[in-house]
Amino acid sequence: DGFVGPHIDFKGRTEQSSVQNDFAGDHGDMVAGILAGAGNLNPAYTGMAKGAKLHVRQYNSSLPQSVQLHNDSGVMVFSSSYGNGCNGGYTSLCRQVDQEIRLYPSLIQVFSCGNSGNSDCGYGAGAGWGNVTGGHKQAKNVIAVANLTQISNLAGSSSRGPAADGRIKPDVGAKGTSVNSTLPNNTYDSFTGTSMACPGVAGCMAQLYQAYKELNGNINPPSALMKCIVLNSADDLGNPGPDFKHGWGEINVLRGLNILENNNYESGTITQGSDEDHILNIPAGTQEIKIMVYWHDKEASTNASVALVNDLDINLTTPSGNTIYPWVLDPTPSSTILNTPAVQGVDNLNNMEQITIKNPPSGAYILSINGTTVPYGPQQYFMTYEIKSSEITLTYPIGGEGLVPGEFELIRWDAPEDNNSFVLEYTLDNGLNWNTITNNAGVNSNFYNWNIPTSINGVPVATDAARVRISRNGISDESDANFTIIDVPNVSVNW
Repeated sequence: DGFVGPHIDFKGRTEQSSVQNDFAGDHGDMVAGILAGAGNLNPAYTGMAKGAKLHVRQYNSSLPQSVQLHNDSGVMVFSSSYGNGCNGGYTSLCRQVDQEIRLYPSLIQVFSCGNSGNSDCGYGAGAGWGNVTGGHKQAKNVIAVANLTQISNLAGSSSRGPAADGRIKPDVGAKGTSVNSTLPNNTYDSFTGTSMACPGVAGCMAQLYQAYKELNGNINPPSALMKCIVLNSADDLGNPGPDFKHGWGEINVLRGLNILENNNYESGTITQGSDEDHILNIPAGTQEIKIMVYWHDKEASTNASVALVNDLDINLTTPSGNTIYPWVLDPTPSSTILNTPAVQGVDNLNNMEQITIKNPPSGAYILSINGTTVPYGPQQYFMTYEIKSSEITLTYPIGGEGLVPGEFELIRWDAPEDNNSFVLEYTLDNGLNWNTITNNAGVNSNFYNWNIPTSINGVPVATDAARVRISRNGISDESDANFTIIDVPNVSVNW
């Protein structure tokens, strides 16, 4: 809808030379703020990648020239939140974006999956299935994003898969419900939809790109690796394993960063009929292992009934000699079958495959990758793995935040699934005394809605020495630094 801004949250970071008109809408402003707003006016509304430079382009139903921007200006992450039909199959636009990403291997394109979750778009399972809004969103090499609420529930309006040929869509979910963001003339508002979830994931990708560059001599990452990391490190939601509502789960940038920092990834190439093996040594006490193999697949022919061109298959051999296969969903057009949990099997539809094991025995595991059908080879692939221990990581508040007495804030943490509840505590005096928030924070949950205290023993709370602590089974973590609890000041500026 035209120019982004004017807004101080984008000061000095927008390039809008090709925008010709400024229409009445605010969709582009909102998307831009979620992706990269700096929070200059209000720090509570900071975007996901507040240091990123934004290249804003005029709306185009055939998509703006992402390749030209990539080559001329170094644009790595392309974010687009608009629909183009519904369950359109493998369209020419689908083919275009798959080809662009394959030919320019650091480029990634992130799309909203659509707000037609209750529609019947002809997949064959009735209303509520197969209603992703646009061919480009069903492409193999892109990331299509579902809309989640603040507590990780799927929004009813969020479009659902499968893709027209039965592939897993959406790819991943992110918060898109009641998201605060920028409006023109230095204002803010709240918005809901997959349009809001999409730029959130694009901003997360920008953060992970930056992390990779800092860890690898300022070299841009392969986007196939970055997508593999995002999908494999996502928090599983809904049915165990992937599903046609949430994809691979909710994006978790902290776990993705850990994969990068721990070098828990490898790459290789494979040809028709060949096998490649990778050895993974799993330590004792591991709660879960997650292994994914992903490849940017060659674009298929327009209107192809099956979009997958190069088919790789994986399996995992345990130390005891058992063979474990990846998660597979049944895309049969039946509402009951589409909602059935994934099972282990052979996947001949998707260009990503994942194997997970809870409480695996320690030892050497062999991941075998088979070039089942590789007519266009050699095919490069990436393998990422995550080894989850019993460690608990408090992720909010971690220090430096400003919380307001009487308001509610979601305490958040990262921990493996367990049948025991968490104990949450807070201190107002730098750890000298701890007060119980709850002894029964939810089993297999990663958040708790905390009512910030207003007073202790009749004394109003005002401190810069607050921290939160979480514990379970003798394992604990707390805020890395102090945060503040104080009323919002009333400031009046006159000139």
